[in-house]
Order: sequence, then C-alpha cells, then structure tokens
Amino acid sequence: MLAGKIPVQSNKSSKTSAARGRWLKSWRVRVAVLVLIGGAYAAYRHFTPPPPPPAPPSGEVSLADITQTVQAAGVLQPRLKVDVGAQVSGQVRQLHVQLGQQVKKGELLVSLDPELARSEVAQAEAAVAQQAAQIEVRQADLKIARREVERQRRLLAGEATAATEAERADTELAKLDADLRGQSANLKRLQAELDKRKLSLGYTSITAPMDGTVVNLPVQEGQTVIAAQITPVMVTLANLDEITVRARVPEADIAQIKVGQQARFITLAGEAQRYEGKVRVIQPVPERAGNAVFYNVLFEVDNKARKLLPEMTVQVNVETGSAKKVLSVPMVALGERSEDGRFAVQVLDAQNKQHPRQVRTGLQDGARVQVLDGLKAGEKVLLAPPSAAEQAASAASAASAPASK
Repeated sequence: MLAGKIPVQSNKSSKTSAARGRWLKSWRVRVAVLVLIGGAYAAYRHFTPPPPPPAPPSGEVSLADITQTVQAAGVLQPRLKVDVGAQVSGQVRQLHVQLGQQVKKGELLVSLDPELARSEVAQAEAAVAQQAAQIEVRQADLKIARREVERQRRLLAGEATAATEAERADTELAKLDADLRGQSANLKRLQAELDKRKLSLGYTSITAPMDGTVVNLPVQEGQTVIAAQITPVMVTLANLDEITVRARVPEADIAQIKVGQQARFITLAGEAQRYEGKVRVIQPVPERAGNAVFYNVLFEVDNKARKLLPEMTVQVNVETGSAKKVLSVPMVALGERSEDGRFAVQVLDAQNKQHPRQVRTGLQDGARVQVLDGLKAGEKVLLAPPSAAEQAASAASAASAPASK
C-alpha cells in the first residue's frame, strides 16, 4: 500500500514545478517588453526634442492715427423753451392749440373768461368819466373866481371896496386852483387804472410769445386758474429746430474739455446716425450724485428734421485731441506708471526675451496709446505685462524652488 502512493506525490511535485516555470517565463517576457517600450520612448525623446514653449502674446510698435475722446452720458433739451402763463385769474374758456402743434408768434393759444375783466374796465371807465366831470365843475368855478378877483381889483383901485374883500377873492382863487390840480392828478391816476384794467382784459387772450412747438399743455377747458401769488403755466412752447445736448462729464475728465471742441453723440433709439456739434459752454457749478461730481457740458445740433426729441438719453464723445501717423502701442502693453509719469513696458527681442523699458506716452483712444519716446517702430512689446508685485512674487518663487528640492 505504501509503495503504491509514492508515484502519486512525485506527479504533483512535477506539475507544480512546471507551473512555476511557466509563470517565470511569462514574467520575464513582460519585463522584456517593458524594457523595450522604455528604450523606444527614450530613443524617441532623444531624437525628437519637445516643441519650444509658445511665444508670449506681443504687439508691435507701429504708426497709427490716434483720436482721444471723453465719454459722457447726455440728455437732449430744446435750445429755447418758454412757459407761457396766465397773468390774470379766470376760467379757461377755450384751448386753441394741441400738443405737438406748431404755432407762430402772436397766435392765440388760450382764451380765459373775459367777463370779470370787462366789468372792471367798465368800472374804471365810469370812475374816469366822473372825475372828468368834477374837473369841469372846478374849471367853471375857477373862471368865476378869476372874474371876481379882477372885479375886486378894479373896485379897490377906485376905492370902491375894502382891501379885505380883494384878499378874500385872491384866496378863493388860489384854493380853487389847487383843488383843480389835485382833481387833475386824480384823473391821471384813474386813467392809469383804466389802462391797467384794459391790459388785464387783453391778458384773457393768451398768445404765443415766439414761434415754436407746443410741448406741454397742463390745463383743460373749464379749469379755473388763480394768478394771485404765482403765475400758472398754461402752455409750454419750445423751439425744436435746434437741440441742446447736456452732457454730464465726470470730474476726472473735465480738465480735458475745452470750448470749441468737436462733440458727437448717438441716441439710444438704435439709429446708426451720428450727430455733431461744438462745445459751447462748460457750466461752472457742478452736480452731485452721491460722492460723484459731474459738470454739464453744453453744445447744439441742428434738428430741422425733427428726429431728436426732448429728454432723449444719448451717449456723447467729446474729441479732446488727435494725431495722425504717430508711434503707438496697444494700451494693454503698458505696465505700472512711475512718479515721473512714464510707463514700464517689456520689449521682446528675437528670442522672445524680455527687456524692461520706460516710455513716455501721449494721446490714447482706448485701444492704442501714442508713444512720445522710449520705443522704435517695428519693436515688439509684451502684452499685459505682470505688475511689479507679480514679478517679485515670481522671482521669490524661482529662488525658493532649488531649496525645496
């Protein structure tokens, strides 16, 4: 029995040894394959070097036309605008115009009820007539007094009357003469009052003081207006043939604005048309919006086509300077500004190495800036150069890198 089991154990051992041999052979093959792959990659890297890093974004120093502008939001207003008011109280009897209507100077706008004014005129006329009658009576009395004075003088010359009678006649004549002068002055006062009443009657018909367009009509027929303390506005007229642009320029930009500069604007209505004018005045009194300070810059444009309306919002560009065919670089090439006003730029050589340079700038249009000195045409400059703080941080990082390894 024992002798029969020994061959079985020998078979198992031979099978285990064979499996181990196959596994070792497979492992050696895998290692060989990995070695071949690594060698092939090393050979590829040796004979095929990696591509150079991409060149940094750069711009060229070139000639360009520079137009410098100041931007501001603006509002359109009529150049001439008049509030036509009522100078007398009364009820609005009739409106003779409508909103948007064109009127001529002297044209009837509004009629107020004239009955009260007519009554006051009649009373004033009666007072004038009564005073005139009293003056006629005094003039008749004065004639009688003069004749009595002459008679008394003749009698006194013939010693036919007493001196006291002659004196009494002279005194009566002087009294009547003074009274007549007072009555005449009173007549003038009453005549002036009559003229005033007639003028008030004329004010019940409100006419246009100028040619223009009706832009506001705040009253209605039947409405009663009181002109005792404040003049009520009946109609607002505006001359829309010429429009004034009121641009609100920030305090930081107002020093660049000068009278006579070219100004352009477009409306927010979606039109591509540009309107042009010249700065007429810079209002010296500013407006405040919170902590911001703005100055109103005014200029006019022609509006006979009636495309522009009051209170439209517009975007204004005031041209503060221009230069033709001057050296320029992109605005994003400028670095930090030094105390003397120069800007730092990074000039790139043929190998794209950076060399710092200080340049003096002039006009700028938002995209490019004029170079007055420090650069030459054809040179390349780094766009969006790092700031001094970023450069210092990068240098510190590079210096600490070997120590960390």
